[in-house]
Amino acid sequence: MRAVAVVAEYNPFHSGHKYHLMKTRENFPDKAVMVIMSSNYVQRGEPAIMDKRSRALSALKNGADLIIELPCVWSLSSAERFAGAAVFLAAQSGVVDNISFGAQTDDIEILKKIAFVCGDRYYKREINEYYKSSGLPFPQARQKIVDDVLGKEIGSYLKYPENILAVEYLKAVRQFKSQIIPFAVKREGASHDSDDINEKFISAKEIRSLILSGKDYTKYIPENLLDIFKSEEENGFFPVSASDFDESVLSYLLRCRAEDLLNTPDVSEGIENRIIDSVRKSSSLEELFFTAKTKRYTLSRIKRIIFNSYLGITKEDVSVTPPYLRVLGFNDAGRILLKQINENMNYPVVMRYSDLSRLDSYAKRIFELEARSQDLYFLTTKKRRIPGSDMTDEIIYIK
Repeated sequence: MRAVAVVAEYNPFHSGHKYHLMKTRENFPDKAVMVIMSSNYVQRGEPAIMDKRSRALSALKNGADLIIELPCVWSLSSAERFAGAAVFLAAQSGVVDNISFGAQTDDIEILKKIAFVCGDRYYKREINEYYKSSGLPFPQARQKIVDDVLGKEIGSYLKYPENILAVEYLKAVRQFKSQIIPFAVKREGASHDSDDINEKFISAKEIRSLILSGKDYTKYIPENLLDIFKSEEENGFFPVSASDFDESVLSYLLRCRAEDLLNTPDVSEGIENRIIDSVRKSSSLEELFFTAKTKRYTLSRIKRIIFNSYLGITKEDVSVTPPYLRVLGFNDAGRILLKQINENMNYPVVMRYSDLSRLDSYAKRIFELEARSQDLYFLTTKKRRIPGSDMTDEIIYIK
């Protein structure tokens, strides 16, 4: 059996995600769907609204066959590192022929042109030099160079977050010299971070807003998941937001000095001083985020730095690729696929904590960071879980 990979956060899983999995299956009917999914922390720099195992179960009930974890070291990272780590895991599995992603266009050739400019050594230098000299945030500096090289019509595709990730997937495929073939599903409805709710499919951002404000979100969630959402809420594990971390993260930062942040990913240009100055003027994380944010430093970058530092993630941790494939869940087709992955022996597969005994110190470090990040995640929920649950939770299996 061969597979098509999907990289996702499912924050939370909604009807648009089900549509994407359905279109992927329609185009690859003879292949299993392997989802590489974010851990309990996501790329926008905050905790996921629902824990990773509930999101994995949601995906398995709606078209996924095998769920592989993208550890927090990379899920709580820049788009480039997020996408690069996911594509690397897909390639290392030895069973993936295609990668399927949502975008504002299904024209792969346009996305490839942008990916070439963003990934080419010469143009990357141009982008970085313009970023340093212009004082603009990196996304704007990048788009200026792409506009100059390819024209503003093509450059405008970088206005959409899902297109940015699509470009990063294509860059990673090229970087790793992988034979994986990309496939784009044109996004239906609102864009990834859109506030538009006048759509059949609204964005995950707007669904999170509905959930956190206590409004009805159920018509945007697959019907077979409503019991999961209700059960997680009744059990006190859902929803989770960045504001739930106010006390713990602010108390941590109040004990920090600026130099304590220097080894945190994405810290440069004195941004550590601004964060420490801002925390002493802020009574909540939201206030801190917006106080520290400037034209130069994007909100997502500030949030990622703060949560990476809080979780203990360092620049050394993100400097290489993920050291193992960790399984969160599967169905019968996923079980067959997993057997093939194990037989290929291209890369270590972690099913349980004991599997780490045969791996190196770096792999153990990454797993321990993941386990600790889950402990801190469940310290914020209404009902708390015993520390160490990430080492003992069973793999999800559905028939």
